[in-house]
Amino acid sequence: MNDDYEQEYSPDDIYALIWRADLDDEEFDPDEFEKRVPQLMDWLADLSEKGHLVACGGGGFENHAGGLTLIRASSPEEALDLSDGSPMNEIGTTEVMFWDVYYADLQEFRNVDRSGENGLDS
Repeated sequence: MNDDYEQEYSPDDIYALIWRADLDDEEFDPDEFEKRVPQLMDWLADLSEKGHLVACGGGGFENHAGGLTLIRASSPEEALDLSDGSPMNEIGTTEVMFWDVYYADLQEFRNVDRSGENGLDS
């Protein structure tokens, strides 16, 4: 085993920010989520403006609301710092993991204007 291996990081490394609501679907209050959407869109727009945002979307786990944001960061520490800015951390937790991307052609803006005036620029 080689114990001398040192990870090299690149500004183009991709990290997945995986958010999961603290409360399960039965107890989760969608209004608590919706009232944070304008702040979420501001956070995403800021990530985009600074060249960090790769993709984002929402969905869920088996019985919890959830979401995925892919970002560019130069180190795991920077990725953690960027993830701390999400307003959804007030009602859930975000895990950060290195995300290998083998192919992507991300040009989907279908839902970008759902948040009203705080939507991301396309």
